[in-house]
Amino acid sequence: MLPSRRAFLSTAGAAVLTAPAVRALGANEKLDVGLIGCGSRGTALVREVLKFGHRVVAICDVAEFRLDAATKVVTNAGEDKPERYSDYRRLLEHKGLDAVVVATPDHHHRDQVIAAIEAEKDVYVEKPMTKSIEEGKEIIEAVRKGPKLRVVQVGNQRHSGIHWKRCKDVIESDDFGKLVSVKVWDTRNWVKKDPFAPPEWFTKDHEKQIDWPAFLGKAQKRPFNPLRYWSWRWYWDYAGGLMTDIGAHQLDIVQWLGGMDAPKSVTANGGVYHFKHWETPDVVAGTWDYGKFAATFNVQFINGADGVGAAFYGTNMTVIADATKDIRVYATADRITPDTEPKEVWKVENETPAHVKNWLECCKARKNPNSPVELGHKVILSAHLANLSYRTGKKIFWDADRQEVIGG
Repeated sequence: MLPSRRAFLSTAGAAVLTAPAVRALGANEKLDVGLIGCGSRGTALVREVLKFGHRVVAICDVAEFRLDAATKVVTNAGEDKPERYSDYRRLLEHKGLDAVVVATPDHHHRDQVIAAIEAEKDVYVEKPMTKSIEEGKEIIEAVRKGPKLRVVQVGNQRHSGIHWKRCKDVIESDDFGKLVSVKVWDTRNWVKKDPFAPPEWFTKDHEKQIDWPAFLGKAQKRPFNPLRYWSWRWYWDYAGGLMTDIGAHQLDIVQWLGGMDAPKSVTANGGVYHFKHWETPDVVAGTWDYGKFAATFNVQFINGADGVGAAFYGTNMTVIADATKDIRVYATADRITPDTEPKEVWKVENETPAHVKNWLECCKARKNPNSPVELGHKVILSAHLANLSYRTGKKIFWDADRQEVIGG
């Protein structure tokens, strides 16, 4: 049974205000950081850790060739060779370790974050935070119990984008009017090149370097399949597909800029129309009713004509964002044409460096970061509800006070 919304928020708020029992570090003191999951995203994150002057002293992965690649990232930055582990539990025992980056497949996040918290380490966990709604509750409980504040940043990096904060200020202004509709999208052409396909250099020798049972973890036992290893995001055993992988960003700005915590109901549909090895849909769209406004999200990786973006429609004004370029504010609720001059325009910057920096600073100052576990749970909850709708073929209703699905 989930706690009531009032009890849940009360507990979370109390934890935020608790005086930390861990001392804050001085401005020039370096953190000793470990990496769990040495794929492309994990190594990108520790590059930022290194750029901000901290040490990466330990790395962990189930594949030897991944450990080799991550080792080069650290040593090429002029740092000492990190200690290498194949079991994250051993890494958490590394002497002097302050914090860890968790960038493993989604189905490992819950256990690895909780183990890191129990080992009294701060955590940066890649989005999506969880593979299920229940896991989100469990992570929050683990992070917020006890007298010590553990700093956990979820990789919803939009929350460290100043450009989105500026957008929120516009939407909340009297000039904008009442927000009535939001549309977000992410479209890419992976027909030409699938970056998550098994690479040409991957051979039987590399396969032998993978601890496949460790990769599977608690997931269903299956024989090794290179597609499942490289393209794990598109298999229900390990992740939630495009809806959770991309929704962790696009639904974040819907709820943050719209000032809402959770939808009242969700419907979603789509299918596997091109990438036949995917289990999760390669085209999926959803509609969320937030009570005060409706939101739609369309994501597919077959045709990238529309790019990545968002639109917020008010009774007086309109905000349109190209998430790779700029945000434009139009002082009109009428049709916008190529000749319509925006009232304001500002650039969109890469949020990842600022998000990692915020985490590192909060680890040292013992403060909550921009995307704490409560926020990470709220965002991915909406995506999990959409996947539930897609997989059942039903409209899903959410009771925010009871924190549970009540229909569908």
